[in-house]
Amino acid sequence: MNLERRSFIKGSALLAAMSAVGGVRAAGIVNHEQKYHDRWHATQLPVPQKLLDSEPVLQCPAPDSMGVAFAVSDFALGYAEVADNEKMENAVQYACEGVPLAMLDDRVMRIRMTGLKPGTKYWYRVGASTLAFPVGYWKKPSPPEWSKVYSFTTCGENASSHFSVITDTHTNWKTFALLAQKLRAIGAPVTLWLGDASSHTETREELVKVFLKTETGGDYATTQPVFFINGNHDFRGRACLHSTEVMMGRLPSERSGRDWPLVRNFAVRQGEIALIGLDTGEDKPDFHPSAGGATRFEPYRTMQTAWLADQFKRPEIARAPYIVAFMHIPIFDSRPDANPGNILENYAAWQKQGHDEWGPLLKQYGAQLVVAGHCHCYRYDKPTAERPWAQIVGGGPHMVADKFPTVIEGKAEDGELKVRVHNMFTGKVEATHAFKPRAV
Repeated sequence: MNLERRSFIKGSALLAAMSAVGGVRAAGIVNHEQKYHDRWHATQLPVPQKLLDSEPVLQCPAPDSMGVAFAVSDFALGYAEVADNEKMENAVQYACEGVPLAMLDDRVMRIRMTGLKPGTKYWYRVGASTLAFPVGYWKKPSPPEWSKVYSFTTCGENASSHFSVITDTHTNWKTFALLAQKLRAIGAPVTLWLGDASSHTETREELVKVFLKTETGGDYATTQPVFFINGNHDFRGRACLHSTEVMMGRLPSERSGRDWPLVRNFAVRQGEIALIGLDTGEDKPDFHPSAGGATRFEPYRTMQTAWLADQFKRPEIARAPYIVAFMHIPIFDSRPDANPGNILENYAAWQKQGHDEWGPLLKQYGAQLVVAGHCHCYRYDKPTAERPWAQIVGGGPHMVADKFPTVIEGKAEDGELKVRVHNMFTGKVEATHAFKPRAV
């Protein structure tokens, strides 16, 4: 046998041996995977009782999307289903936010329902599945637990020209329950919550209770989505920066470059009304000792000035018959004894920087109204030649005669924007203010 043939035979034998080994290894892999597969299928996960730990809270609406969040009692994956009919036929399912993995959490599910039409009514439900790891990294969900079916209507130029406002709730749950009841009775398709939801938050669990597991059961926003705007107290406490994990802000796609930090700002059409949200931040200067050198609100407000100028130029905002700006701290105070708006001691009852930077833009583009909170008492500041926009300040959390809680309701009707201030202490309308359409 020549050398060439011997080499061929030897090589063939070696290849055969290698194939045999590879076959064993491949079979081992198959068997290993099959074992995992069988164990995964054999694992039965019952639906935990009360996995859904709150009602859904609709939030941060947009013409083509809607946010929703809800609490869960165990490690879970959340879902939302949306349909254009009450029977939920042909519903589209969405999972929790997150890239590359959907958000998995043991307290909060947060979902954005996208691809919607402006000013359109939809029906939805939320659900959640617990997740187990029966073998290795293999995840297995339980059958979902679902809420009942609710509805909402997206905002947009063709939506209802109607809104409600609450502010300065400060976890006074007795008052909050009355406010929630009034919101449902008014039936506006969107609510503006102007901050100071609590006095300070130290844990994530506190945030969940404040926004989702309220003592009303969280049913204040199952059908009426909320725009939440920070108050000065919402920036206080160890957990304050985690609030967007519970009450979401604008989508990352809506914030680019310069605008990335502006999570709570919004400018949307609600029928004939342009709703504009501004974040006034703290009521003390950045160098105040209580801040410990950690606050940067002055450049933050200046960022919003540039953003606000851009929003007024958007066609759908520019052609709105009514422009209403919402914020926590007033940017004007008509009281003769009011502080100068930038004091070091106590607190600023109004904000000078917001007045100086945002006020001229509100004047230039013809805004008719600013709605604010912070002072815990209702007040109406009439327009002037220098400041042609009016300002309504809402009430606080305490059920007392002179500083009563308020629900402020705005509705375009009979050729005017009528703004009613509901006194929650008396149960009556405290005042009604009317505004003519802008010249557009």
